[in-house]
Amino acid sequence: MGAGSGLMAASQARLLAKAALVLVLLTAPTFRPHQTWARQLLRHRCFLEKSGAAFLGHGRCSSTFSSRLCPRQSLSALLRRAVPEQAVAHVQQDVVSPLMSLPRHPSNSRVNVVLEQAEELIHRILEGKVPQLLRKPSGHLCATVDPQDKIYANNYVDLGAAEVVGFDYDYTLVSYKPVLLDLIYDIAKQGLVEDLRYPQDLLTDLKGYDPTFAVRGIAVDMESAWVCSLTNRYRVSVAYHGRDRVSNQAIADMYKSEFGAGILPPEERRRRMRPLNDLFSTVEACLLADLVQWFKDRDIQFDPRSVVEDVLSAVGKTHTSGAMHRAVADDLDRFLEPDEQGHLRQVLEQLRAAGKTAMLVSNSQFWYVDAGMSHKVGPDWRELFDVVIVSAGKPGFYTQNRPFREVSKRTSRIKFKPITELKPHNVYCQGSIKELMTLKGWADGSKIIYLGDSLFADLVEARRLYGWTTGAIISEVYSEIGVQKSQEWRVAWHVLQLLVHCIQLCQEQMGPDPSESPSAPRQQPHSAEDTEVLNRLEHLASTQRARKDAAFNANFGSIFHTSKDDGRTDKRSLFARSLQRYVDFYTSRVENLRFYSMDHRFYPCHTRVSVLHEFTHMRDPITELMCEPSDWGAEGD
Repeated sequence: MGAGSGLMAASQARLLAKAALVLVLLTAPTFRPHQTWARQLLRHRCFLEKSGAAFLGHGRCSSTFSSRLCPRQSLSALLRRAVPEQAVAHVQQDVVSPLMSLPRHPSNSRVNVVLEQAEELIHRILEGKVPQLLRKPSGHLCATVDPQDKIYANNYVDLGAAEVVGFDYDYTLVSYKPVLLDLIYDIAKQGLVEDLRYPQDLLTDLKGYDPTFAVRGIAVDMESAWVCSLTNRYRVSVAYHGRDRVSNQAIADMYKSEFGAGILPPEERRRRMRPLNDLFSTVEACLLADLVQWFKDRDIQFDPRSVVEDVLSAVGKTHTSGAMHRAVADDLDRFLEPDEQGHLRQVLEQLRAAGKTAMLVSNSQFWYVDAGMSHKVGPDWRELFDVVIVSAGKPGFYTQNRPFREVSKRTSRIKFKPITELKPHNVYCQGSIKELMTLKGWADGSKIIYLGDSLFADLVEARRLYGWTTGAIISEVYSEIGVQKSQEWRVAWHVLQLLVHCIQLCQEQMGPDPSESPSAPRQQPHSAEDTEVLNRLEHLASTQRARKDAAFNANFGSIFHTSKDDGRTDKRSLFARSLQRYVDFYTSRVENLRFYSMDHRFYPCHTRVSVLHEFTHMRDPITELMCEPSDWGAEGD
């Protein structure tokens, strides 16, 4: 072919392309002329090839173009002549990514326009070409505080109004390295064999604590030995029997309420479910699952409740026997997270400088607390506290009325004299919150802030019975925000939001076309074709949600979210519900207080709403991008 013939063919191809594009765009209600011709033509060409001639029967296309000028059977060939593969390779690379394909509706072109637009935006997100979605969060007004270190308020909290600030010890004032959980697992495993006469083979067959198995906030079913995740309405969403995941059908069969809703009534919940709400309890979940799996692999019959009670007893004994505490105290550098910058001491000194009373209330014994605090803060740590209470026996500390006893700082022995006042820098044990407030003359519980890591052992009763302001130390906030900062997670989250929004838009376009039948009811029962499209979209969304959640934990996902239907819907976890219900604020570690003045006021997130209709679409930019395709590549192309 000569140069002239080639130029003529190219010119004809361009003209034919424009003619074909006009034809297609007449049928596309969402067409915007500022979009590139090549991308529009390619998108609609791919759609026409998938959905067939039904598209041409829609609206203005059939009335504008006669079958003589635009025969339906030749449209695909027309488009291929207009835009040959080699001419649009670069556009196809940009638009038709093999990473995810959305379904197409066999007979509804308006639904397909939504699907096409969503598919293109998904591809651009997956390929990193929508940069405004992929930037790391700036932190907004709190840009000076990293989101991993921020304090998050469920309720209004005024640090300036607080007169007393108290702390738990374990996983609050001090944090432990992961090796501590290995130690607890091994001591408990040995206890099962030596104290409870479990088979000796367990010592070698159970390899040790697996940090990837369980998360905080799940529960153990005492009757089945299942390790379960619960939704905020007490539905079991995920369960493991040993290391085998329980099917949804088996979960539905196991938990049938009187009305068939699957929500455990309170009395059954209290009888069956043992919550695992602190980090120590992840050892219980892991050891139980490993032990049950060991029995299953060997076809050994066992009583579930007995095995659960034995595991809980063995793990609990590592604390009560002092075995764990002695091992930690003998090698503090190995087990305690370092504080080389002295951030904890900085917080305590800020409290003292602000004139606030500092208090420590711990279930641990004095010698153990003294070893850890001396290591982390310094041997003079007691001078930074006005009240030190050890061996408190929480949560009984909040519900029982017991007298205090003084502890010798030199020998750690308990003295016998009656306690009529709590003197600064002395150490006391036992006692109760009622006696504490009486002896200290604290009449207004709202002026007392107490921080701890265990929702129910540390915080619930103090807030419910005495009105203390409670702060939870949730170390997973740090790790989960770290995951959320990654581009991979943000891409998965935005794709999920787009899929959910696409489902909503598709439903709006299902039913009769109002331009053709203005008097027809806008919504009609879904056809079989409608249902198939929605089901396939929901499946894609559930797969994306599962992929996103697995970034936190492959078995149970985030400690704050769960799903009872393999990812089709997202539910707050029971742990998240308890956190919002019983805790006024939370953060990843107590040292984060140093980022705020001692009279700082914390406000609930401005996006929290009381009723659903107050929720604004501005929460996520997906809806804007679906409506404004011109912004898709504003900074990325």
